[in-house]
Amino acid sequence: MPQSTSPGAPSLALLAVDGVGVRLGDGDGLRWVLRDVSLSVRPGRAVVLLGPSGSGKSTLLNIIGGILKPDAGTIRLTLDAGRETLRLDALSERQRVAYRRRHVGFVFQFFNLVPTLTVAENVLLPLELNGRMERAEAALNRLDALGIGGARNRFPERLSGGEQQRAAIARALAHGPSLVLADEPTGNLDAGNSARVAECLWQEARESGAALVLATHNESIAKRADSVVSLR
Repeated sequence: MPQSTSPGAPSLALLAVDGVGVRLGDGDGLRWVLRDVSLSVRPGRAVVLLGPSGSGKSTLLNIIGGILKPDAGTIRLTLDAGRETLRLDALSERQRVAYRRRHVGFVFQFFNLVPTLTVAENVLLPLELNGRMERAEAALNRLDALGIGGARNRFPERLSGGEQQRAAIARALAHGPSLVLADEPTGNLDAGNSARVAECLWQEARESGAALVLATHNESIAKRADSVVSLR
């Protein structure tokens, strides 16, 4: 069951998750992996999902990201200052694919950069897939803001872990997503790089106006959030 430390519900949430639950199969049949989870995030704000491995953090991110469909509850994404609302739990599989491409940026623990593409090519990939190459200059300029502009022509294997994660952040934000989902993004980094990557995510969310939902078991990172949802 979740416990939120947020002082109160925001007046206009970009993301609103209400009473969400999901069942997954195992050797004994279906069981509830998550039940009655609620949270909300305003533009430019961050919510941390805090909990140990197996508590359902990644599952919840996959539901919010439209990869899994919940068995209970509702998920709403409110866009354009309230003029457009998406009910994610009511979308078809094809509609969820379009939702992910247009509105969601993913940051993963293992970076997931394409090894045969340079940093610049990795960052531009979502723009090519979405037909949004008019954002190319701004997307590449973000590499400078993240401190890795000099690495744009390098391949991922020539970067440190912290540099790879910052490149992954630049890729996740390239198409201007409304929602950034980060799954243990500092799990493979040392303390120094973890702090830098966390600061990058927070700053980029604030400046772009995206809502950030970050899953972690690192309590020091959780302290930076606007609110925390603890999963047990």
